[in-house]
Amino acid sequence: MVEEKLSGGVQSLEVGLAVLNALLEHNQPIILKDLSHKLEMHPAKVHRYLVSLIRMNYAKQLDDGQYALGDQAWRLGLNCIQHTDALQQVQSMIYALQAKIGCSIQISKWSPRGPLVVQSLESNHPIAIVTKVGSIMPLVNSASGRVFASYLPETVIRPLMQAEWDKAATLGLALKPANWDEFSQLKQQIRSEQMALAKGDLLVGINAVGLPVFNAQGQIEFSVVAIDSETFLPLHAGSEKVQLLQQEVAAMNQFIQAR
Repeated sequence: MVEEKLSGGVQSLEVGLAVLNALLEHNQPIILKDLSHKLEMHPAKVHRYLVSLIRMNYAKQLDDGQYALGDQAWRLGLNCIQHTDALQQVQSMIYALQAKIGCSIQISKWSPRGPLVVQSLESNHPIAIVTKVGSIMPLVNSASGRVFASYLPETVIRPLMQAEWDKAATLGLALKPANWDEFSQLKQQIRSEQMALAKGDLLVGINAVGLPVFNAQGQIEFSVVAIDSETFLPLHAGSEKVQLLQQEVAAMNQFIQAR
């Protein structure tokens, strides 16, 4: 009976999901011809399924005619990321941290496009610095970006950082660190202290402190970032809020390692 049920199913749904999977695996915009070739399916048939996926917001057609994942597909992926074991294990600790430190707290996990904000808690102040969940943070000048850039392989990080430097140069903007050599020096400091600072580097007058949280295999699982104005989050040596943040994140790491 089980085999009969499994052998039933809805073939059209399976085909639609195959089209969605092809967009997911390609991970960048693709023209109909190439997508059809990838699926070994007639373009007219692929197009019919794309129309349905676009209608449900799982796919979208760009101005140049190419197809890409839609917002609903990203929401589905984000929902899965938010419920990873390690992050769920320390939810109570994250909320307790925000209550103790009073600053906004940003939790990011790695995605193919960079640090992806999966959780954002507002500060206790009347005017709060809030990061939108689903945002991709820059690697060069954000605290979360610098944390991930310091712990992930150079082959993964360097092309993304170079793209940020190239874009900034095109716009006539100056980023710090300004190049790979400068970042390599900063990376040594971040790994030594297990902490990345951003003193108004992303937004003037806004400070951020990012720390890594590791999984049981010793790989970076997500970053915890405290964000606030330079008044409420001073980054001078001996800052009580920074010390408290370090203590709380260290406790998260110990808790995960002990599981």
